[in-house]
Amino acid sequence: MPQPPRPGTRLACTPRNPQPLSRIAGSGARLFAAFVLLLTTSLAALPGTLWARDTPLGVSTELEALNEGFRALYRERTRQVLEDLPLVLVVQNHTITAVRGAQRRLYPVPLQRYNEARAVIHATLGFHGLMSTLERAGASHADWARLETFLLSLERTRLASARSSLMDNERAEAAQILAILHRTGSEALAARSVTKAAIANTLRRTEPRLAAMTHSVGQAHAAAMLKVLQTVRAEASEQEWDTVVAVVTGPMTPRRNNLETAIVASALGKQHLGTRIFYSENIFSVDGALAYLQTLIGDRELSQHVFNTPHRMWEDLFAPVSRGLVDSDFYTELAQ
Repeated sequence: MPQPPRPGTRLACTPRNPQPLSRIAGSGARLFAAFVLLLTTSLAALPGTLWARDTPLGVSTELEALNEGFRALYRERTRQVLEDLPLVLVVQNHTITAVRGAQRRLYPVPLQRYNEARAVIHATLGFHGLMSTLERAGASHADWARLETFLLSLERTRLASARSSLMDNERAEAAQILAILHRTGSEALAARSVTKAAIANTLRRTEPRLAAMTHSVGQAHAAAMLKVLQTVRAEASEQEWDTVVAVVTGPMTPRRNNLETAIVASALGKQHLGTRIFYSENIFSVDGALAYLQTLIGDRELSQHVFNTPHRMWEDLFAPVSRGLVDSDFYTELAQ
């Protein structure tokens, strides 16, 4: 099971959106690290010091043992802070789990069309992966039997999707996507040849159909999840809903505009993105999401107490130094 970042293992950037928030981590140990950095810098500047000498034997081990004890105290408090939250929602694409202290209630999200569409959509990813591998190997070394197997899988997907719960327009788009992939694959198999241009041209022809299919299925998924969120809200007290915190689980790939996060933001308010709505990269379980959230909430309390601002520990502790190098706040986003 993927694990959340351990408190204090790395410094984090301030979240400007909920997507890359697995980079958020922090602990009281960072304050200790900052003190050590300042101390060592000062010592290095003093003439005639013995700074070049190795650390006395055993000191490093002793400090590490002390550090582990301090971190244990920090983790104990982060657990308590999380337990004080009236309502936490862990949002997975198939289930929303409402957590109240030690109590959990599961709200399933209907996913039949969503799951059936994925087989067709991912066929294009499989096509790209396999055909690119064959092209790289070259005609004489390519494993053409793999392409034969892939073509059979495309045909099975076509037959199954025709009997699926997809809407008529979605089934039509699926059939066209699979036919385009099958035609290019068959031609490559017959010629024992595949080129990068053929791969790209084929995938570009599927793009309008993929876009139409994902739009239709995505809207259905959003409607289903919003309906579940409405049920959760109806069963929550006003105070719970006014302070609810949500964690959306998902893959670690830092893609923008995650659908489940957008759905939650439309229900709770987009102004809460990054403060009460979080995206947890590469975490797929309820326990993992809660462990991740306790670090965020614990750091928020610590930040308030140390810096008198709630989100300072969600920023690199050395941010003032960063601003001396880059004269503004920044986040290393993906290209627009």
